[in-house]
Amino acid sequence: MVEVRRLNHRDRVYAALDRQEPDKVPKGELGIAPDLVSRLLGSPPDDPRAGLRRCLELLHMDVVNTGLAGPPAREVGRDPEGRTIYEDQWGLRSVHEEASVRWDPAITDAQDAWSYEVPTPDMYDSADTAWWTKETDYFVFGQTGGCHDSLLALFGWENAMIYSQTDLPVVKDLARRIGSLHAELGRMAAEAGANLVLVGDDIAFNSGTFFSPDALREIVFPVLKDVVREIKKSGVPVMFHADGNLNAVMEDIVDCGFDALQSLQPSAGMDIAKIKANYGDKLCLMGNMDLDWVMPRGTTDQVREAVRSVIRAAAPGGGLILSTCNILTRDIPAENALAMYDEAERFGRYPIRR
Repeated sequence: MVEVRRLNHRDRVYAALDRQEPDKVPKGELGIAPDLVSRLLGSPPDDPRAGLRRCLELLHMDVVNTGLAGPPAREVGRDPEGRTIYEDQWGLRSVHEEASVRWDPAITDAQDAWSYEVPTPDMYDSADTAWWTKETDYFVFGQTGGCHDSLLALFGWENAMIYSQTDLPVVKDLARRIGSLHAELGRMAAEAGANLVLVGDDIAFNSGTFFSPDALREIVFPVLKDVVREIKKSGVPVMFHADGNLNAVMEDIVDCGFDALQSLQPSAGMDIAKIKANYGDKLCLMGNMDLDWVMPRGTTDQVREAVRSVIRAAAPGGGLILSTCNILTRDIPAENALAMYDEAERFGRYPIRR
């Protein structure tokens, strides 16, 4: 029997990114809901960062995701009901209602986008990324964005769709400038020590993309390709995160130059076995644990079986990082989170059993 050398967290993830088989399937999340952190630990942690670190240890994770902190939103007034109105660095105004937050677009006329000022990189702080890199041995993601989410937020969803047809030049110009910011933020994350830069841009819902695939090819994918190219000058791999059904644009994602893809939402028709067969030689795959039913509502036995199914389908030959298809959400029972990661630790050892 060949003895498999035990790897550290970072080497294990690097092996997966290189589509090689490490000692075991690496695993981790883009985030853990604070409420779930408290339930996993038995009480709310005094220090959120220390609490998260204890959860990473408890769940045998290899990955931690970090972001660049922007300035706090400032108070700019009150609405007719007396609730405080906040404005962030993007000019987006929000009101915190009882169970939600209402956001108002920053740009209400397409032509105003020509003069809209995108936030500057000096507004952001990479201290969290630097801390995790220096103080731990976890594989550190540094998260930034693309342009799609920002376009929808700045214009409002309906107007973004309209303007993409009626005012294409200004939409493309704004998308390019937003992408330039995120490319710089990605470089800042890499300079702070991030082992990988995660570009999060949710371009799809359960049955397809928000913009049509052709509109994405006109507006969004050229920007993402530029973002990836600029970040890679820092010498780090780049991962794309998008929920939803991406099947119609998988070739475009590959063409952008991404090294890995996260989410692979099973309830949106993302069949990890098919994606592995078609793109496993080009992309490391991360995700695929169902958040619609299995993780929040399934039994621990069903969670364990789902873990084994994902590992059997996508781990052989390397190139898999196990995670949920988004984050460990607040509606997941603590016992299901523990079962998921315990089963991955137990079953996900190479060579993978069929």
